[in-house]
Amino acid sequence: MKFPSTVKVACVPVPHIFEITNETSITGRLPLSGFEGKMLNTLSDVLGFNYEYLYPSDGEIGDIDENGNWTGVMGLLQRNEADLGVSSLGMIQQRMKDVDFTNSYMTNKIQFLVEKPDALPAIWAFVYPFDTFLWIAVLITIIVIPTIFTYLLKFENSFIELFIHLFGMLLRQSPNLGQSSLKSNFILTTWGIFALIISASYSACLLSFLSIPLQSKPIRTFVDLAKAVEKGTHRCSMLHGVPMIFLLTNNKNENLIKLGEAVKSNKWWYNIPDIMNPKLVVGRTAVIGIEINLQFLHGKLPPKTYDFSEDSLLSLKFGIAIRRGFCCRAALNTVISRMLSAGLIEKYQKDEWLKIRIAATKKFPVNKPNIHQLLIKDLYGIFVMLLTGYFLSFLVFLTEVYYFRIKI
Repeated sequence: MKFPSTVKVACVPVPHIFEITNETSITGRLPLSGFEGKMLNTLSDVLGFNYEYLYPSDGEIGDIDENGNWTGVMGLLQRNEADLGVSSLGMIQQRMKDVDFTNSYMTNKIQFLVEKPDALPAIWAFVYPFDTFLWIAVLITIIVIPTIFTYLLKFENSFIELFIHLFGMLLRQSPNLGQSSLKSNFILTTWGIFALIISASYSACLLSFLSIPLQSKPIRTFVDLAKAVEKGTHRCSMLHGVPMIFLLTNNKNENLIKLGEAVKSNKWWYNIPDIMNPKLVVGRTAVIGIEINLQFLHGKLPPKTYDFSEDSLLSLKFGIAIRRGFCCRAALNTVISRMLSAGLIEKYQKDEWLKIRIAATKKFPVNKPNIHQLLIKDLYGIFVMLLTGYFLSFLVFLTEVYYFRIKI
């Protein structure tokens, strides 16, 4: 069957995906850009058809309304007002019930993009080398070992004296306990090995934490994001007018259900024109979307400031949507298969990525590694601890003076 000379294409313009460079004309061979626009141009050249551009009145890709009908691009196809539909339409079950699709031309995941956490305050850098449980273990060990030495091994030194000397060994000071027996030497040697390993590990880690700021725990998974939203530290935004929210509200994980309910109740939506807007992720807002859209958006942001999620909600195949009854699905599939084999679609995507990277290079100069000399603010916590110790020692001194004067 001969391919129609004119095809009606339903689409919502998306930067770098499907762009119309001349919006004054709505019929004929429109000058298109974006990787899907270039793909449509190639299909038009090979199959010899012109196209008319149809824009949905609501400006959305399409969701199911309360009457069970599709809105947006999907609605135009369902009502047979358009022949083809583009704009990164995922081949999900709800859509495939009402429209047909060509063979898939790409596979993408649904992920989120979120700003990296702030650096931890340098004032507490001296406690960062060890985690909480290790600090507790070291503290308990310092308290328990002098007790064992005093009461079980019958050392002649007092508990306080043993505690000070063993703690001093952690600070790489030599002990002077006046013990010369084989038993005491063996025990002190064992403690010395322990103290050496602990102090050396602490010193090595401390310098790196002071030189390179340590980041807070990042949000890496959707469960992490759900917990952050529940705590109120972050927001989560999703594309309006697509059935993506059902991936959360119909999920088996309770945390993700709560995340979906939070998005719906707070109306944390963004629209098609804002997909590539860097302001979308300003502040502590995570953006959920298609992988390729997020990659393009990430390229417009300052380097090394945002992260992708490690997991995904779903992996989707994408194709050109076709109204039911359209004559030439096989011809479209043939050309798309040839384009995939030739690597054209991948090339079109890389062309758009290159545009973004060139613009980003001009906007964001190359940053030097985030390594700096030690400043007074980096060691501020140590000085505070030192002064606090001196203050407490002075209070103890005054207490002793007062006590002995009363006693006399």
